[in-house]
Amino acid sequence: MFNTRNTVIGILAAAAMMTGASAQAGSMPFMPRGEGVSAPMGFADLCRRDSETCGLPNSQLALLGVGPRASFAPTSSVGGVSQYRRATESTLADDGLKLISVETVEAIQIADVEDLVAAGETRQPEAAAAIQASPAFVAEPAVLAWSARGERDQLKLLNQVNQSVNREVKKASDLDLYGMPEYWSLPRVIDGKMYGDCEDYALEKRRRLIAAGVPESALSLAVAVTARGESHAVLMITLKSGDMVLDNLTPWATPWEDLNYRWVQRQVPGTALWTTAV
Repeated sequence: MFNTRNTVIGILAAAAMMTGASAQAGSMPFMPRGEGVSAPMGFADLCRRDSETCGLPNSQLALLGVGPRASFAPTSSVGGVSQYRRATESTLADDGLKLISVETVEAIQIADVEDLVAAGETRQPEAAAAIQASPAFVAEPAVLAWSARGERDQLKLLNQVNQSVNREVKKASDLDLYGMPEYWSLPRVIDGKMYGDCEDYALEKRRRLIAAGVPESALSLAVAVTARGESHAVLMITLKSGDMVLDNLTPWATPWEDLNYRWVQRQVPGTALWTTAV
């Protein structure tokens, strides 16, 4: 009787362990990929007019239109209702994960903006200097071996860059800045301040991480739909433990599975190729 009871308990314990292992095995730290699709319209346009920010060699440009289109809406998310208003005020935006402070900015007439330049450009030294002088700007030697860093140090850098860009770039839609529903670019610098929407945040984070020695092959852009139904662009980075997301709607580098997003498509790192996300 005693042996039978122990056997039953042992079987139940083994079953519980197998269930736990199965649950862990069901976790997907790396985002699965589907079929090849065309790059988002805004990304393709960026690469044709600004190959440096795009990060692709000219030989890749012919691949931008390959495959069916997957991105069905402009990725002009600014985290809900447009934050571009006539008066400067402080508000809160609930991104479904955390409450984050969002500073609204004064509306700007496009025709009056003479000093509108992309972050990182050098044709106006004062604009580039405003970014480089930022205390949060990361400028470590490019020879730094990213793979030699422990993941804790990697995450520290990712969080630093994510938070500094989220703090320094003021939310503004492409329509407000350019009079266009979709325009991918580095953030626009106006009077020493940076403005942009979701993809502009992602591109600026990509620029800073590469300057800090993170290999381009670890970085990719992705498009998703938020819980609010907005088409949204983010930067992704692949670590040994899985794919992480750098998002303007949350301060921390976050595992892709932990975000309440419906993933649409993702860039193949370092290429003009994109695939659906499964």
